[in-house]
Amino acid sequence: MAFNVTFSNTIPFNDPKYRSIFLKVSGDLMVESDNPSLLVPGSEQTVKYVADMANYSIGRTLISMGSVSFRDLSTKLGEFVNVIASDLKSRSITLVGAAFNPIVPDDASQSRISRQDEMEKMTAAPAPATAPAFSQAFASAAPAAAPVSNEPVLMKYCARCGTPSSGTKFCTTCGSSMIKK
Repeated sequence: MAFNVTFSNTIPFNDPKYRSIFLKVSGDLMVESDNPSLLVPGSEQTVKYVADMANYSIGRTLISMGSVSFRDLSTKLGEFVNVIASDLKSRSITLVGAAFNPIVPDDASQSRISRQDEMEKMTAAPAPATAPAFSQAFASAAPAAAPVSNEPVLMKYCARCGTPSSGTKFCTTCGSSMIKK
């Protein structure tokens, strides 16, 4: 007799671009107990056990994936299902079906991701403007260019962690360079 198990968890994830974030992973599993006398189908204890196993399997799979962006996880759902099925089968439970909700960052992580994306837009080098064509006579009458300063141009915010600049050449929080390249 198959029964439904809903699972939900917020799991830490090391994204290659955004570093440590938390992902909300949830969905439904349809499972059957291979040994109904040991794991009573639909009982609260069995449902909790299966949900905990699913959360454990998903966390273990995320860790083993290596350098994958959270945005690419929707293409990896088959791996989650295979690991969950294998882990459950080793505990006398058969996975009949699985459905995942979209995997998204939690609210705090999403806020940090949005800030980091916005900072990257602000610190990105603008496209060089093309200089207008000058006539030779106008160019010779133009005032001399301002002296070039050897002082480095500093960013207003750290591109790595988002800390506002304190006027130093290195971020006071993470130590990355604050000099515009």
